Amino acid sequence: MKQGKDQSVKIMPLGGLDAIGKNMTVFEYGEDIIVVDCGIKFPTEETPGIDFIIPDFSYIVKNRNRIKGIIITHGHEDHIGAVPFLLKEVSAPVFALRLTLGLIQSRLEERPPRQKPTFIEVTPGNKMQVGAFVIEFIRVNHSIIDGAGIAIGTPVGTIIHSGDFKIDYSPVDGRVTDIYKFAEYGENGVLLLMSDSTNALRKGYTRSESILSERLFDIFSSVRGRIIVATFASNIHRIQQVLDAAQKYNKRVVISGITMLKNVEIARSLGYLEYHDDLVVDVSEANSLPAKKLVIICTGSQGEPMSALSRMASNTHRHFVAGSGDTVIITASVIPGNERMVYTVINSLMRMGTEVYYEQDEDLHVSGHASQEELKLMISLTKPKFFMPIHGEYRHLRAHARIAESLGIKPARILIAANGDILELSKKGFEKTGELNLDQIYVDGQDIEDVGNGVIRDRKSMSAEGIVMVTVVTAEGMLVRPPEIVAKGFVAGKNVKVIDSIRTDVQAQVHRMLADGAQEKEITIFLRKHLKNSIFRLTRRNPLIEVQVMDV
Repeated sequence: MKQGKDQSVKIMPLGGLDAIGKNMTVFEYGEDIIVVDCGIKFPTEETPGIDFIIPDFSYIVKNRNRIKGIIITHGHEDHIGAVPFLLKEVSAPVFALRLTLGLIQSRLEERPPRQKPTFIEVTPGNKMQVGAFVIEFIRVNHSIIDGAGIAIGTPVGTIIHSGDFKIDYSPVDGRVTDIYKFAEYGENGVLLLMSDSTNALRKGYTRSESILSERLFDIFSSVRGRIIVATFASNIHRIQQVLDAAQKYNKRVVISGITMLKNVEIARSLGYLEYHDDLVVDVSEANSLPAKKLVIICTGSQGEPMSALSRMASNTHRHFVAGSGDTVIITASVIPGNERMVYTVINSLMRMGTEVYYEQDEDLHVSGHASQEELKLMISLTKPKFFMPIHGEYRHLRAHARIAESLGIKPARILIAANGDILELSKKGFEKTGELNLDQIYVDGQDIEDVGNGVIRDRKSMSAEGIVMVTVVTAEGMLVRPPEIVAKGFVAGKNVKVIDSIRTDVQAQVHRMLADGAQEKEITIFLRKHLKNSIFRLTRRNPLIEVQVMDV
């Protein structure tokens, strides 16, 4: 073995440790680098107007010639959504299971890379040499087909990256988590386990996906009107269960939503979805069918404003409006942060007379993530020397660390990392040795360069406090006309006293500064600062202030 720095592996999480989403980790040995996952994080109320957030690729771009492979554990957006952006910056082969590759290729149609990438379809159990690393995909259960954990063989020892997983003994497709392979690695020696922490606060076991079928059959058998089922577009097993229920009760199915349609087409072409040709009908045929014969599968389980379900609830869908006699089944639990959007949609649907089944019915959704007893089993099977919880907010990571401690892993061998940490793993130690300076990279429309933290602050300020726009026109050192004040979302339109007070203040300040010989730029800078203070004293509010001074 080489001496010096090559006696350790660098691990650098670029996402996935601050919240649910944006999963991405860099592994480096010598001159070779691999990347595991490359996902997005969806926006919250704290990021108004943003489409999504992607990891900061700066370190990868700087070392683009050293990238030997991009390893993807599964096809959820928080693991593949940023791949198109990464492939615009680097050229490296992408390794994944079949459905995951199909979903990535679909995303690349929307944002094509500069060079045609190399895709390498892998099969669980086959080992591959990727630079200095030996990679093996290990099948796991999750809420999407073709989920995988990753065994990473390195010159210092084996790293197990669990991916998103649960242990389901009766999955819909019969393919169980390969606990034997994890145990085999455990017997041969695992240096580090990096394990999914999403459900680390949930006691017991996560229930099997297969329980949903019985509940769907029960609802389908009793409903006499139209059925609308909202689910994640990536949950192919869930879609199959809905198709099976429709087939059993002699109904026809319409797929609504561009992403949903694409994913169904991809899954069927790859053999992951099976149904008779006459079961699914085009949306143009839907209104000619009796309501009792129609099932609509759509997106919108998280209340996304532009999703099919949200548009049905707000009467803005091109083809369907939910109403009396309809039954809506939302087969997903609410992701933390989405509560307001989801319940807004549910309330709207109920006001329209729709019967709604949602997460209060425990048999309509099961998590795709391991609960505490399964997390314990993963640790017990792999018997790692060192442990690192991944995928979750800090509270999830800390809870998972406590689980590891309860199984006898010493606290000194457990590392709770943060995004941007530079970690060094050797046979004898695992520690933080540095830190990358990571930025928040926002995607707004087609570009990632056009939105920064300043824009986000301005949007938040406008949404909460409004905006005041001040226009001053001068000529030959004098005001041409009284300052123009326009306020939006700041004070009620009839409250002219506040606007008049601001105008009088601006006029007095401009007269004074012009008398002192101040120029446009000086007046602009002063007014912006002065008005921030004076408006707060006047109204106890902090609107966004825009000042334009024109000399004509």
